[in-house]
Amino acid sequence: MKRLFIHIFLVFLFLCGPLQSVQAQTSGTAEGTVLDAETSMPVAGANLFIPGLDRGASTDSDGRFVISSLSPGSYTLRVSFIGYETRQLELIISENETLRLTIELEPSQSVLEGIVVTSLRPDLKADLELEQSDIRKANPRDSGELLRSLNGVDAVRRGPIGLDPVIRGLRETEIGTYLDGTRIFPAGPARMDSPLSHLDPMMIESIEVVKGPYALNWGAGNMGAIRVQTQSLNSLQTGIAGKITSGYDSNFNTIENAVSLFGRSGNVGYVISGARRSGDNYESGNGTPIPGDYLSQEIRGKFDISTTQTSRLTLSAGYQNQQDIDYPGRLLDAEFFDTYNASALWEWTPENSPLQNLKARIYMNNVLHGMDNDQKPTAQPNPNRMPPFALDVEVDTKNYVYGGQLAATVSRDNRWEWEIGSDIYRSFRDATRTIARRDNGMQLFLDLMWPEATITDLGVYNRLNYSFSNRLSGTASIRVDLVSADADTISQFFAENVSTDLDHRETNLSASATLDYSLSNEWSIGLGAGTRSRTADASERYSDRIPASKAQTSAEFVGNPTLDPERSTQADLWIDARYPKTRFTLNGFVRSMDNYITLSPTDLPKRLPLSPETVFQYINGSAEFAGFDASLTNRFLEQWQVSGTLSYLWGEDTELDEPALGVSPFSGAIGLRYDVKNRPVYLEGQLEFVGSQERVASARGETSTDEYQVADLQGGWRISSSISLQAGIKNLFDVQYVNHLNAKNPFTAAPVPEPGRVIFGDLSIRF
Repeated sequence: MKRLFIHIFLVFLFLCGPLQSVQAQTSGTAEGTVLDAETSMPVAGANLFIPGLDRGASTDSDGRFVISSLSPGSYTLRVSFIGYETRQLELIISENETLRLTIELEPSQSVLEGIVVTSLRPDLKADLELEQSDIRKANPRDSGELLRSLNGVDAVRRGPIGLDPVIRGLRETEIGTYLDGTRIFPAGPARMDSPLSHLDPMMIESIEVVKGPYALNWGAGNMGAIRVQTQSLNSLQTGIAGKITSGYDSNFNTIENAVSLFGRSGNVGYVISGARRSGDNYESGNGTPIPGDYLSQEIRGKFDISTTQTSRLTLSAGYQNQQDIDYPGRLLDAEFFDTYNASALWEWTPENSPLQNLKARIYMNNVLHGMDNDQKPTAQPNPNRMPPFALDVEVDTKNYVYGGQLAATVSRDNRWEWEIGSDIYRSFRDATRTIARRDNGMQLFLDLMWPEATITDLGVYNRLNYSFSNRLSGTASIRVDLVSADADTISQFFAENVSTDLDHRETNLSASATLDYSLSNEWSIGLGAGTRSRTADASERYSDRIPASKAQTSAEFVGNPTLDPERSTQADLWIDARYPKTRFTLNGFVRSMDNYITLSPTDLPKRLPLSPETVFQYINGSAEFAGFDASLTNRFLEQWQVSGTLSYLWGEDTELDEPALGVSPFSGAIGLRYDVKNRPVYLEGQLEFVGSQERVASARGETSTDEYQVADLQGGWRISSSISLQAGIKNLFDVQYVNHLNAKNPFTAAPVPEPGRVIFGDLSIRF
C-alpha cells in the first residue's frame, strides 16, 4: 500500500508538467459558487453542464466550480442537483476572460427544514450517495444517530445521547471532530460524551464526513474527520427574523425545543439561539426498560462584522449544560457537563489578486464534567460481593482546549489552487476519582484518572488542487506536526510499575494525493492514497488502572507514555455515475495501520476489588482493514424514487491475531419515496438490514451479535413558505435488536439495546 501511495504521488507530479500546454492561451473560464437560495449554504456535488460542448463540472464541498478552456462565444449552462430545481443560464465568454458567477438553486417544494449531511470523497468533493430523501434530515435526538445514516459510518451507544461516531472501524481520537472550524474533544475518560454531544442537534446546519486520511488541512491526526457547521451568516437580510423548532419522540418521552433570532443591522449580522431537550427511560423492542434520563440546555451566539469591503470578523460563543444523564453502558452516570466555547475568525478576500483568501482563527473549548454512581448497583449494599457495603463514587474531570489557525489560499490561471497554513491546539486534561463508604463517609480511594496531562500539536500543511484538463484533476497534500505530551502528576504505583519519564515528543509526517478522471459526462473514476499519523491521547499514555472505552469489558487499563504515534495508510478507489434520474457511487478501500494502539494483558495488580482480575496496558501493534460502500438511487417515475445502499467492513488486529475491535457487520438499506405532484408533501419508507457479526475481538470482551431488520416510515409537509412539519415512526415493527458497536452494561455484561418503536414529530416555523 505504501508503494502504491508513492507511485500515485509520483504520477501526479509527473503529469503536472506536460499537461500544462493543453489549455489554449486565448480561451476563457467560468468559475463561481452554487448556493442554496434559501439558506445561502454551498451546494456540494451540484452538476454543471454545457450541452453545446458536452462538457461540465461538479461543485466541491464549498460549492465552488471551475470550467476552463472555453472558446470565446455564447453558451447555455445547465445547473442541477437532486432536491433542487434545475436552472439554465446564458454565458458569454470573452478571450482570456474569467467569468465569475454566483448561482442560487431553489429547493424543491418537498425539501423541508433540517440538517444537510454530506459524505466527502478523498479529494474532499461531495460524494453522491445522499440524494433527495437524505439531503435534509429532520432534527435528530442525537448527532450520532444522524451519522448512522451514512454508508460506512456507525456509532457506539453508551446511553440515551452522546452516541460516539465510528468511521470504517476508526474510532475516538482517530476521528478529528470540528465545530465551525474549531477542534473539540470529549471530557470524560470513559467517553460518556462524544465531541458532538457538546452541541445541540437543533443548532446544526450541516455535517461533512471524510472517511480516510485526506483532510490534512482541517487539523492534526485526522485518520477520519467530521466537520459540523452551525447556522451560516452569509444569507442574513436586513432586519430581524427567526425560527422556532419543536419536536417530540415517544418511548423516550423526549421533548425538544429551540428558538433562533437572526438578522443584519448595518455591517453586523447576528444569530442568537437557545435550545432545551429532556428525555426519560426508554423501552427496547421486547419491552425491557433502559435507563435514559437526561436534560440538556444550550445558548449560542454568532456575530459577523464587516470590517472593510473585503474583510470580516466572525465572533462565536456558546454555553451548554447537561444534567443527570443515565449511562447503562458505563460504571457511572453523568452528574453534569458544563461546556464553554468561543472563537474569533478574521477573513480577508482581496479583489483582483492571486490571493483568494487569508484567514486567522483562535478558539477555546472547555468542558467540566462530573460523574457519580448514585443510580448504580454499587450504591447499594450487597452481602454477596466484596466490599459488601454501599460505595459512593465520584469523578471530577476537566478538559481545556485552546487553539488557532492561520491559512492562505492562492489561485492563478484558474487551473490550480494552493492552500498553505498552520494550526495549533493545546489540550489539558485532569480527572480524579474518589471512592468512599456511603454508611460512614470514610474515604477509601483517591485516584488520578488523568494526571494533569497536556498534549500540544503544532502543524504546518500545504494542499494543491490542480486541473490538468477538463477531464483530469488531482490534489496533493503534505503536513508536518510537532507534538509534545507530558503529565504533571502521577501515582506512586505508576512511577514504580510503568514509568517516571512522562515527557514525550515526536515529529509526524502525513501526505495524501488523489486523481479524478471523467470517463464521460456521466461517469467518473478516482484514485486516492494517504498516510496519516495520530499521537496517543491522554488515556492511552497516562491512565492508571481505569476502565477503557476501547474495550467491551470493565477491566482496568494502564497507560503507556512511550507509545509511538499510530499511522494509517489507506488507498481508495471510487466510481461515480450521474444521470438525470439515476445516481450511483461505489467506493472501495484498503487500510494498513502501523503502530496501531491496541491492548495487552499484564501481571499488574488491579486497583479496585470489584474489577476483573486481568489488568491491560496500551501497546503498539498493527492492523489491517478493507471494505466498500455502494449506493444507487433512481427516480423511475416523476413522483417515485427508489434507493439502495450496501456497506461492508473487514478488520484484523494482527498484533493480537484476532479481528479488530468494533467492526460493523455487513449492512444495507432499501428505500422508497413518493413526492405528491404539485404539492409540498412527501412520504418515504426504508428497510435496513444488518447481518450478524461473528468475527469479534474476544480478548477485549467483544461478543457476537445477531442479524436484524428495522423498518422506518416518515413523511413531511411544507404547510406554507414558513411552516413545515415532519413526522414518522422509527422501528415500525418494534424489533428487539442491538447495534454491534454498543457498549455493554458492566453489571450484567449485556449490550445496550436500541430503542423499540418511536413515534416522532418535528415542527419548524420561520418568522
